[in-house]
Amino acid sequence: MNPGGIYRVGVACSVGIGSARGGRARNEDNYVIGLDGRVRVRAGDKEQVDSAPNDPAPVLAVADGMGGHEDGEIASSTTVHAIARLYGRARPTDVEACLRDFLLDTHHRLRPTVSVGGVVKMGTTLTVLWIVSGRAYWAHVGDSRLYLLRGEKLVVITRDQTRAEFARRDGRPEPPYPNHLSQNFLYGSRGLGNDESLRIDRGVDTGSFRLHQGDRLLLCSDGLHGFVSDGAIQQTLSLGDATTAASALLGVAMRAESDDNVTALVLAVEGDPGVVDEPDDAEDWEHKTTLVPL
Repeated sequence: MNPGGIYRVGVACSVGIGSARGGRARNEDNYVIGLDGRVRVRAGDKEQVDSAPNDPAPVLAVADGMGGHEDGEIASSTTVHAIARLYGRARPTDVEACLRDFLLDTHHRLRPTVSVGGVVKMGTTLTVLWIVSGRAYWAHVGDSRLYLLRGEKLVVITRDQTRAEFARRDGRPEPPYPNHLSQNFLYGSRGLGNDESLRIDRGVDTGSFRLHQGDRLLLCSDGLHGFVSDGAIQQTLSLGDATTAASALLGVAMRAESDDNVTALVLAVEGDPGVVDEPDDAEDWEHKTTLVPL
């Protein structure tokens, strides 16, 4: 729930510089925002808004479609509509495990649908945030990212699921093309042994942290973080309200000549989340990367 409007969200989602300047012809990114009793997703050049029966725990997600033109757009759109069903679920005992299981089950159910014509060519990254009782629970597939800005310190929460990343986890030598993506949602794994499955390692591709008043969270596609420096993200994310920050991040990406689709979804924690008797564990993550320290 969002008592007293504690959480404010802004979003910018664009094709990028466009095909006339060497970029994409279509926008294959999408997002879902479940907040204040409404569910919002991108629908072409507009936003589709549906009412929810109550005001459940907020759900946010960004999906960067792949597969080329229509396929990528279908993949991201199909995925965010499926993730929207998370909005309204009752709080489970183990929220992090429930979120991970939800993603694996959604992948398992959607993949046969997109494989009717043969080999699955479409896919999408997926970064999901579920806020329950003042804690941010997250899960991640691909190379979209979740950032946390607390004060003047910017931290990247997620790890890009590249070939090198999985090799490091498994103690294997660095593979060829180490920066290539190893897996995405719908398509499945790449070079991990089973294209019909996803690898979501708990505590690495999932996690949670306590929210503080004043925090800003950014979910974004690589059309932003692949073209904009960490310092520029940190400075821009702190501007104005959530809507202003999202628009400004898009502007920075456009000035950087991003030839990919760009999505910036900003969550601002404007009130006290009211979490008591819980450790502040954001500083304890072994895998966190401090991008812009104090």
